[in-house]
Amino acid sequence: MGLPGLLVATTAFRDAAAFQIPSLGFEPMIVWVPHPVQNRSRSELEQMAEDALEAVLRGLTADESSPTPSSSRRSGTPAPPE
Repeated sequence: MGLPGLLVATTAFRDAAAFQIPSLGFEPMIVWVPHPVQNRSRSELEQMAEDALEAVLRGLTADESSPTPSSSRRSGTPAPPE
């Protein structure tokens, strides 16, 4: 089974992820967070983490023996438009 894992990335990397994922040989769960993060206050970062937490925990604890559509595995947390 291995170790569970997922990708947490900002929305600015959606195109890069779509381009690079086929070369990985699998489709990781992706939790998208708003971009940018470097200019956020501590409270904003804490809220972003809180907003993503459920999707991260769901991704890390998903039963891989149950079939899951790739669209839901990759959806993660919806992020607001840029």
